[in-house]
Amino acid sequence: MARQLTSIALLILGAGGLLAGPGALAQASAADTTRLVAANGLRQQYAHALRDQYSLYSGPMYTSYVRPGTAGHRFFATTDEQLATIVYGGQTYAGVPARYDLVRDQLVLTAQSGTSELRLVSERVARFTLGGHTFVHLTGDSVAGSPLRPGFYDLLAAGPVAVLASRRKKYDELTENSRIIGEITERRTEYYLRQGGRYYGVSKAGDVLRLFPKQRAALRDYVQAHNLQFDEAGREAALVALVRYQATL
Repeated sequence: MARQLTSIALLILGAGGLLAGPGALAQASAADTTRLVAANGLRQQYAHALRDQYSLYSGPMYTSYVRPGTAGHRFFATTDEQLATIVYGGQTYAGVPARYDLVRDQLVLTAQSGTSELRLVSERVARFTLGGHTFVHLTGDSVAGSPLRPGFYDLLAAGPVAVLASRRKKYDELTENSRIIGEITERRTEYYLRQGGRYYGVSKAGDVLRLFPKQRAALRDYVQAHNLQFDEAGREAALVALVRYQATL
């Protein structure tokens, strides 16, 4: 976004529009008039880009809620900012430094001043990519009657049958030796399949096979032939592999 604004501003300067006043316009040649019209169009693009940027950085303030010295951290993958691509309010923003708070399920940005942080309004975030993962926002209406709650989900496999993961952490305050200490731990990752607008919790091969009775035998053979493991360590990769194979049947 910053590079886009700089490029537009340079084009405006190059068009000479910033130096031409009403008197100059009256005396301008046809070529000069064309340049000034182009500059006016660039000014409109520049103003529009500024409005878009303001929209992204106009969320509520994000304040830290953990005690100093808390064990663990609340963010996805790392405490450092990662470059994200965010679809927010219908606009796509690329190369945005961001962090994803897994305790509060919020996407966090550093304010343009650099002295504070803000959180994006989750309902306006359609999706974002961070650390090689794509997270999609599911609204209350879209998950009504399902085992899911509204929020962000890691889209592991897209298609008619999608695989999603719920990645969450929890923050606890414990009393130890008459003092309060903070602790952040990861919750168990939950996995879901989305098929025909409905969501199903899955954790083992049988959960997937039940959803595809006509393909059950082929899917079971695939699990055995590829030795797919559905324990905690292998569950995610196994679910993705099995669903991708199902899409080929």
